[in-house]
Amino acid sequence: MSLPAGVPLDYRGVWQRTLYAGVGDEDRHIEDRTTRVIWLQTACWHADLRVPADRPDFADVTSLDDCDRDRLVWLASQTAFAGITRVEGRFCTWHRLLDLHPGLEKDVGEMAWRDDGVLEERHPRGLYLERWVRQTAAHDEECIQLGSDGLPRWLQWGDHAMAIVPRPTLPEAHDLLASPESLETFALRLRAGLEISYAQRANGSWKVVLSTRPWHEGRRISPTSN
Repeated sequence: MSLPAGVPLDYRGVWQRTLYAGVGDEDRHIEDRTTRVIWLQTACWHADLRVPADRPDFADVTSLDDCDRDRLVWLASQTAFAGITRVEGRFCTWHRLLDLHPGLEKDVGEMAWRDDGVLEERHPRGLYLERWVRQTAAHDEECIQLGSDGLPRWLQWGDHAMAIVPRPTLPEAHDLLASPESLETFALRLRAGLEISYAQRANGSWKVVLSTRPWHEGRRISPTSN
């Protein structure tokens, strides 16, 4: 798949979210500074991974098959996605082509620069604000590996990368928009099958730092392992 390099250079690299402020249940104001959120942006592709601080204990888990139902529901409810980014003026749209917890709402942010390394994203209707802080240089090595389906498997920016393993093919009867809690265990395990892992390179090797599968954190991987 050949895609235009449409994302401005200033957006490219790795970003960490330091603040989410928005409207919660019963119109209550909420703030989140503890969820670990990483956004990696290349010239056209992105990957985004968000892990709450209150993640359940997965110490005894080595695969999806080891997970009980409660932990499967938690895994399938995470926010993690990858796809194509389009920037038009001050608006940025993330087209989620791979999405762990799919929904119908379009992902569009109104962007504003606070300085060279701080980017604020606001919902166009004021529902939330997110503050992003750059973690890498704006100009660095970009490496992309796509699968036979034309979707990303490895997105790299310098010494940072996102490794992506798509979920298995879902049967026609699977309701992709159903809440994880409503799914039968077999269908729930399929839904949770998408894996996105954030890795860093040091001394020539890659190590998983954060993952939708907690038991993979700390392991070493390579760009061709997915």
